[in-house]
Amino acid sequence: MKIPNFKLKSQLALFNALSKALIITLLVIIVPWLVSEISIRETDDVLIQKLDQVIELVDSLGIDNYIDMESEFKTFGSYNILKEEYISIEPLNNDSLIDVIEFSQRVIEEEIVDYRVLSYSIQENGNNYLIEIGKSISTIYRFQYNLKRFTFIFLIVIISLTFILDLSFIQYLLKPFEKIVKKLKTTNHPTSFNYAPVKTSTSDFEYLDETIRSLMQKIEATFNDERDYISNVSHELLTPVSIIQSKLDNIINDGKLQEADMIKIFESKKTLRRLTNLVRTLLMMSRIENEEYILTEKVNINNTLANVIEEIEDRISAKELTLKPELKAKDFVFEGNENLLFTLFYNFVNNAIRYTDKGYIKIETLKQENQFLVIISDTGIGIAKDKIPEIFSRFKNSNETKDSYGLGLALSKKICNYHKIEIEVISDVNKQLDGKKISSSFILKFPIYKQ
Repeated sequence: MKIPNFKLKSQLALFNALSKALIITLLVIIVPWLVSEISIRETDDVLIQKLDQVIELVDSLGIDNYIDMESEFKTFGSYNILKEEYISIEPLNNDSLIDVIEFSQRVIEEEIVDYRVLSYSIQENGNNYLIEIGKSISTIYRFQYNLKRFTFIFLIVIISLTFILDLSFIQYLLKPFEKIVKKLKTTNHPTSFNYAPVKTSTSDFEYLDETIRSLMQKIEATFNDERDYISNVSHELLTPVSIIQSKLDNIINDGKLQEADMIKIFESKKTLRRLTNLVRTLLMMSRIENEEYILTEKVNINNTLANVIEEIEDRISAKELTLKPELKAKDFVFEGNENLLFTLFYNFVNNAIRYTDKGYIKIETLKQENQFLVIISDTGIGIAKDKIPEIFSRFKNSNETKDSYGLGLALSKKICNYHKIEIEVISDVNKQLDGKKISSSFILKFPIYKQ
């Protein structure tokens, strides 16, 4: 069985609770025996004290005040009305020394009562006498019960207080650690990391915070270098590409080339166009990572999707596909960047057209549980389940038979993250949904926007 992982605070609290439970268990076993021993010793001490008092009275008043040698029984006996204690003095025929404390039974008024009895022999006027002082066991048990009750209540109160104090101290001790974790969780971009040191009196947390700040500085520096590199390379590549494009256009306009050469020129222009799109995509991704786009435009998503549909109608017709727009969501207005959102929808629709040879492309907008959704579905070749985690990675192509650099969905993912839009992909090869063949569905879940 796999042991579940817990937070450090939970583990410390659990250890604290288990240790307290172990202590309570041990005390439950030990305390009754300990209380019993204490109560018996306390009772024996009381009996000894009473014996000393009785001997002192006998010495001062004389044995004759307690035993009438001319009476029939020649004994002295006294007990209280509840029979909780008794004292007896009687002649002892032999001269053996007796000094013992034990549990014993005595008959008092024809009733057998259990006592803790102290028996002690003394010599008065040349005669030996036996003094017995007894204390009822019920009295001892009552004392034990009260002592156990008080002890358990005291222990429970002490353990509860220590548990609360320990838990509070753990909470206080781990508060800097929670602040460090919170800083990391709330950092969406290397440049937005809070480098202010976390105040703590624990050297380990100071070291952890210092190490994380140092690592974040290195990550930020590396990120900035990579971003600047991509941006510079993109700008530098666009210039020679534009020059080559212009020269090829001039060659075509001259009209002096043969048909075979013209085909090669057009293929070269197509390659240059793809290269231009690639460079511009990389440049856009770099600008998104640099947070250069402003997200304050109120964009009507249905209108933006309508513009995308108008843009791709020619490609839909060329592949003889059916377009099914179902823009049902009313008042679908989202605060963001309209150009980026247009690129986002265009990439998803264009990707659906690329991998669909027959059937239809479906574009939906709807509202579910106070959240707006955009769903783009197709009846194309689908995406294998093991490929889905890779489709938003740069230069990853879910279908190697298609001509693509794999940057379209990577850019779309960047735009979604920038707008805090959640993406859900439902796809499989020849997937059936609601009795209809739908190979892939990209569901864009927009954050709730309060107008």
